[in-house]
Amino acid sequence: MLILNIRNSKMNRLQVTIKLTILFVASFLFIPFWAWAQTDSLGIGTFRSHNPHDKRSAFLEPTTNLHREEGGKLYSITITVTNIRNQDGVIRFKFYDDSTPFPHDLGFLRIVVQKNEVKNGTFTATYFGFPPGYMAIALHDDENCNKKLDFSWFLPKEGYAFSDYYYPRLQRPDYSDFRFLLKENKVVVMRMKYH
Repeated sequence: MLILNIRNSKMNRLQVTIKLTILFVASFLFIPFWAWAQTDSLGIGTFRSHNPHDKRSAFLEPTTNLHREEGGKLYSITITVTNIRNQDGVIRFKFYDDSTPFPHDLGFLRIVVQKNEVKNGTFTATYFGFPPGYMAIALHDDENCNKKLDFSWFLPKEGYAFSDYYYPRLQRPDYSDFRFLLKENKVVVMRMKYH
């Protein structure tokens, strides 16, 4: 629409070039950079289930070895996601640790959950087999299943959330803002944010 208006106006080529350059640069300056880390760059064909009783989730192969040597302690994480606005699409979780901190593109593990299990705007699931250490979780509510966070102008059209942390601003949070120490079975609450 803007390009059509520029073409139909009586501006010279220099004015058109300047306006298009400003629009292009502004679009990159104002897109929240935290959103780029919410995209998922691998296809669904590489998913596998870690827990045979879990019918909801599709796990991506971990990018690092989640399991410690024989006899090492492993813990569970129970995730409760609140304020989910609908049952369209999937929820995409990314798990980060100190070797792959947010906003690492892949994290160390990704999980995709169908939203047909969402009840009254809430989803809860427990995942097993995590070694102790610092980690963090971010999620993206991929309502149209296109594996990216969609935008309308400069704000995301889809929701996002972070482990035990509700981020009120548009800037990308730091890894330390939502990182936690896993040293026992852990319960994490992730409150969805929509614009």
